[in-house]
Amino acid sequence: ESREQAFIEYRGKDLLPCTEYCWRVTVWDNQGNLAKAEAFFETAEPDWQARWVEISRKREAADGYRYGNSYPPALFRRSFELAQKIIARARIYATAIGVYKLKVNGTNPDDREFAPEFTSYGKLHYYQTYDVSKLLHGGRNDFEMYVGDGWYFSWQASSVYDKEFEEPSVLYQIEVWYEDGTHETVVSDGSESCAFGKVLASDLFQGERQDMRKHITESYPVVVKDYGYDTLMAQPMDPVRPVKQLPAVDVFYTPKGECIVDFGQVLAGRARIKVDIPANEEAVFEYFEVLDKDGNYLNTMFAPQRDSVISAGEPFVHEAFFTFHGFRYIKVTGIRNVRKEDFTAILLTTEKENAGSFFCSEPRLNRLYQNIRWSQWNNMMSVPTDCPTREKAGWTGDILIYARTALMNENVTSFLTSWLRNVRADQKIDGTVMITSPFVKIYISLVWNVVNPEFGNKEPTNVAGWSDAIVWVPYEMYQITGNKVILRENYEAMSRYCRALIHTANQECGNMGIPTEYDKWLVNTGFHFGEWLVPSEPVGGFDICKASSYYVAPFFAYETMRRMSVIADVIGEKEDAVFYNSITQKMKSAIQRGLLYADKLPKDKMGAYVLAFAFGLVPEDLEKVYKGQLVALMERNENRLDTGFLPTAFLLDVLCDIGKENLAHMLLWQNRMPSWLYQVESGATAIWEAWNADEARETGRQVSFDHYAFGVVDDWIIRKLCGIDSDTPGYSHLRIAPQKDQRIEWLKRSFISVAGEVKVEYKGDTMKVTIPPNSSAMVEWNGMKTEVGSGTYQFG
Repeated sequence: ESREQAFIEYRGKDLLPCTEYCWRVTVWDNQGNLAKAEAFFETAEPDWQARWVEISRKREAADGYRYGNSYPPALFRRSFELAQKIIARARIYATAIGVYKLKVNGTNPDDREFAPEFTSYGKLHYYQTYDVSKLLHGGRNDFEMYVGDGWYFSWQASSVYDKEFEEPSVLYQIEVWYEDGTHETVVSDGSESCAFGKVLASDLFQGERQDMRKHITESYPVVVKDYGYDTLMAQPMDPVRPVKQLPAVDVFYTPKGECIVDFGQVLAGRARIKVDIPANEEAVFEYFEVLDKDGNYLNTMFAPQRDSVISAGEPFVHEAFFTFHGFRYIKVTGIRNVRKEDFTAILLTTEKENAGSFFCSEPRLNRLYQNIRWSQWNNMMSVPTDCPTREKAGWTGDILIYARTALMNENVTSFLTSWLRNVRADQKIDGTVMITSPFVKIYISLVWNVVNPEFGNKEPTNVAGWSDAIVWVPYEMYQITGNKVILRENYEAMSRYCRALIHTANQECGNMGIPTEYDKWLVNTGFHFGEWLVPSEPVGGFDICKASSYYVAPFFAYETMRRMSVIADVIGEKEDAVFYNSITQKMKSAIQRGLLYADKLPKDKMGAYVLAFAFGLVPEDLEKVYKGQLVALMERNENRLDTGFLPTAFLLDVLCDIGKENLAHMLLWQNRMPSWLYQVESGATAIWEAWNADEARETGRQVSFDHYAFGVVDDWIIRKLCGIDSDTPGYSHLRIAPQKDQRIEWLKRSFISVAGEVKVEYKGDTMKVTIPPNSSAMVEWNGMKTEVGSGTYQFG
């Protein structure tokens, strides 16, 4: 009995495997109102008797693929007999090396995609549970698993692991409980056969090739393998699913005569297409995000996203099995009469509960919010990716700055909890956290061959603002939801990371003219991206990183150590809290004495001053000078931002903190490049990777039009413009204090906290506020402050 209502850890007796449990909860309020509810969950963890089975025939790579080989998926099949009894309950526990689709008696148990998900396979490999109680029956049953390359065998996305597999494999165990109390188990054991189906080749990046004429005529035996179960874990979050369908809005021909289908929205997934072409003819679908400056097809990726299918002469519906694309448009060839009603785009994303909404009187802000939500849907697919096109990679820096925004818009707790398992799996013994997780092979070259020799590193090192995610993401999860479990779960990994930072800080840099007593507490060695993507600086290469990494790295090390001290205190590690706080103070002193008082910050970089203010590092006697410098840089840039990837997340807040709220609002409404509304007015339907991404329409450069990170502006919008904030973890005590803007006539914002829905609506001088049960709030409106409990209130 307490006011705690979320993240209460189970402390009862040990739970049995493969068992259904019911739980009941009773809640009451201070008015005597009472409510009861119940729900069910089910444990997994079968007693694995199944064996890994692998295709015995070496697959041949398909022709026509430039970026790594692309192979045909493998179809594993078998039949088995069940007793002629009434089935009470039946489950399949399954996984694969590759990504798979599973069928029982010709039917998919659910509509999940890309199982067993994207993980650091060498140490973490998920399996899935399927309810097949209604699909199985007494007598003969047919079972199949169709396995594509997915991330596992992808040249671009294959994770780094010690043990490598040459061909797809499957593992499954079928448990059947009968009404008479008996039980039966069917397992993968080598009795399966393997064949190839209609998919000739499939690659996550280069697309998929199908042939409707192909029939399964020849089967091959499988090989039993002893790959073990050590890395297996039940999938801890919801699956990737098709969650939205968008019918095409237009079909048109470009100046070059290309036939283009337009869905009106950049999304991640693929299309469901009705095809009716003569036998032996091929239809080709090339997915892309933007048109070039003349309105023609434009590929801005390293490889075209191309699906194709050969007809058997009968009408059919085409949809790729084992790939996904980032796109708004499809260039169609091979179909004579292209009709928009034959095309439907399917959004694929990890399923999550909605937690936010925003509407206001300004259409451009509404579109900006929709762009933010679309980029979040598009990139929260199995892991938080940077983009669904060029890389599809779990970059740690992107989610570091965006985690708070993500949590305010969707319930991403289980999603991020799962991803953090990958971060821990990839973490090096010395505490180093990789720049992407899962860490994939394509970045081995970047880390070892490009970055390390240039910056004098022999092994991967921590990268400021990216590696810090191991501390920042759990910290933000705790701040938004009050989740202490995630802090304890990641504490050992955080500790190893912080110890690595301390070790690095004690290595003298010696190239900045900083006295030794300060230099040894500055993290300023090795490679760091620095500010990255500063709008006024040229794109490409890593030389530019050096110009800002010398202050970005120590600033982030300090803020990470400060957060670590808070985390240690929250979970009761009091001695650690004192220790990390002492390191924090040493780092702060070194930064102030070695960089700030020594006048080492560059005079032309907004981001340096933004981070110094954001992290509370500016000494009181330097505040006036630094405020003046930051404002002068803004004015010199005609009130436009010129901050890099990391500082941009803090820019608007810093301007408010230094008393320049009007300038912060001006930046929000800025519509010249670089700005958020420039993207909106340029027709963006998602958040761009770079502020000047649309230059690709003329230059053809590789850039994504669907990166979520700069959508972090929504965090400021909800806290400042909409006024929903909290001074306690988990939003148990809220601070409702909207900063009114004369350009907005009315506004509505909601956020579903762990206690329930928080709502703010205002029009003119009238505001309506809803505070959920078990919460309270300080409301500031029209110069008045009012403390309220739960309920709905009107002010003004």
